[in-house]
Amino acid sequence: MKAAFLYIDKAKHMGIENVARPACGAGDVLLKVNVCAICGTDGRIYQGTKDVTKGFIPQIRGYGEGRFIIGHEIVGTIEKIGSEVGSPDYGIGDKVILVTSVGCQKEECRPCREGNHNMCRNNHPIGYYYPGGFAEYILVQDAAVKQGAIIPVPRGCPVSDEHLAMVEPLSCVVNGQDYLDISKGEYVTIVGAGPIGLMHGLLAKSRGAKVILAEYSPVRLSKAKEFGFDYYITSRDTDLVKAVLELTDGEGTDVGIVACSVNKVAQELLRAMAMKGRLSFFAGFPKENSVLKLDGNIIHYKEVSIYGAFASNRPQFKEALRLIVSGKVSMDRIVTDVFPLERITEAMEKMLDKEGDALKVVIRP
Repeated sequence: MKAAFLYIDKAKHMGIENVARPACGAGDVLLKVNVCAICGTDGRIYQGTKDVTKGFIPQIRGYGEGRFIIGHEIVGTIEKIGSEVGSPDYGIGDKVILVTSVGCQKEECRPCREGNHNMCRNNHPIGYYYPGGFAEYILVQDAAVKQGAIIPVPRGCPVSDEHLAMVEPLSCVVNGQDYLDISKGEYVTIVGAGPIGLMHGLLAKSRGAKVILAEYSPVRLSKAKEFGFDYYITSRDTDLVKAVLELTDGEGTDVGIVACSVNKVAQELLRAMAMKGRLSFFAGFPKENSVLKLDGNIIHYKEVSIYGAFASNRPQFKEALRLIVSGKVSMDRIVTDVFPLERITEAMEKMLDKEGDALKVVIRP
C-alpha cells in the first residue's frame, strides 16, 4: 500500500512510501481508508511544534523508528475482520467511522470504566500511538476493536465520505457543548472562526441559540459570514467585551466558547459573561504560557461556570454522526478542499495558511 510518512528528523518532512499492507490478526479489523481529514493537531505535528511521537519509539506494529503515519479523522470500508472479533454490528464492505481515543480499558481506571477513554491517563490514540489514516489501509488493532472504536455508518447513507470525516471534529464540539446546556434564544459567543469555531456555531444554531462569532483575521471573518450566524465581531479592530455587551443589551453572553489558543481572549470573554453564564475553554493554551489571569469576583458574583473540553468519547461520536447524517448540522461549507495522498504536503500547507480560504482539508488515498 501507499502511505504518507511523517519523518521526525526535521520539521515539514513527509514522504510517500510503498509498504506492506498491515496483516489482520485474529482480534483486528482491516479497513481500506476512504478519506482522512487533516486536523489542526496534525498540522502542528507536521510543523514540528507538537510532539506526539511518544519519545520517538516506533508506533505499535508500525513501520520503524523515526517515521509515523498520522491522521485520525477517518472514514473507511471494512476489508477484513479477524476470526476472534465477536458478534460485531458491522461486516465486510460496511462503511465505518473510527473513535480516536483508545484507553487502557482496565477496571481500576475510572475514565475507562465510565466510557471516557479520551480521559484515560494511558490513552493511546489512533494516528498517534497507533498508525493513522494517511495511508491506503489502516489496521484497527485489537485493543481498539474491543473498546468499540469502530462505528458503522447507516447503510444507504447519502452523505459524502468527505463530510462523514467531520464526525470526529464535530464529536469534540459535541463534547464541549455537552457541559453548556445551550437553550433556545440564548446568546452564544464564540471566539475563533476556524473549522472548530464554525462547527460550534453550527451546533449552537441548531439548538436555537443566537450566535455571535468573533475573529481576529478579516479573511477568516469574511469566510465565516457565509455561515449566516446572527452577529459578527472583528476583534482586531473592536473591543470584544464592549461589542458583546452592546449586542446583548448590556446583559452579557449566556455562553462563551474560546475556540482559539489565545490567553487574552479567555480573560476578556470572562468579562463579557452574563449572570449564571457558562464559559468553555475549548482550545488548549500554549504550554509555555498556559496560566490565565482571571477575575475571581466575576466568577463569584455572577455565578459563572467554567469548563474544559478535551477530545471526545464513543457516544459523542455517535451523536455527531447522527447530526451529520440527519442534515441537522451540515458540513457543506466546512469541507473546502480534497487532495490525493501524493499531495499531502501541499494539503498540509494549505490547511496551515490562516490567511487562505481553506477550512477543512481532506485526503483521499
